[in-house]
Amino acid sequence: PHWCTIIPSNPRIPPMSDFESFRDAEFQKIGTVVAELWCNDFHESLRFYTESLGFRAGPHKEGSTHAYLTLGTAQLMISNFQQDGTWETGSFSRPLGRGINFSFFIDDVQAFYDKLISSGIRPFVDLYTIWYWRPDCMANHKEFAILDPDGYMIRFSERIGSRPIQADD
Repeated sequence: PHWCTIIPSNPRIPPMSDFESFRDAEFQKIGTVVAELWCNDFHESLRFYTESLGFRAGPHKEGSTHAYLTLGTAQLMISNFQQDGTWETGSFSRPLGRGINFSFFIDDVQAFYDKLISSGIRPFVDLYTIWYWRPDCMANHKEFAILDPDGYMIRFSERIGSRPIQADD
């Protein structure tokens, strides 16, 4: 898909001069929520998000095990976990992120699903369609979910149609 940017298999985050699109992005803007996912192996997670899922890596401090990632307008951070007593709310054991999933709306979810399957990534929730109630209509979505290397659930969804709300919705 057009929104995928693949970086080499040895994940080298490009120098700041390569980030024209990031200069216009609004980082740390009031009202923006950006999830920061701790990972057990930063380089494995970086490869997974960039090579397998098509996220772009943003500006990065050399030698840091922290990266800002984007997929379209969605933003995500990954960081290598270091136990120091500051941020731990409980045990750091897989699967991480229990009780939450991160949803990304993309174009052509079917093609993306097929690409992931052909590359050996198995879905956690297989591709399906579902109707969601919205204030102005019922929205038909096609979606699936995978688990990242640490067990965070990542859902990809595409709105494929809509219909008027009916009394029994």
